Amino acid sequence: MDWTRELDITDGVMYAGPRWLGSFSSHAAALAGLRLMRGDDGLVAGDCKALTADDLDLLEAIDADEE
Repeated sequence: MDWTRELDITDGVMYAGPRWLGSFSSHAAALAGLRLMRGDDGLVAGDCKALTADDLDLLEAIDADEE
């Protein structure tokens, strides 16, 4: 997955244009996951607390996507 491309998050759901990528446990989790995968230097521990084990699994699945 190219994490530098434009991605949209609406109510915890992540999209790449019109393509649905997945639903996170919360909007905060989706944002934290995006920041984590982009290697954001401003990521703080509070951001990571929003991520559940299922959210981390989803990030891994999205990352493995070649499209």
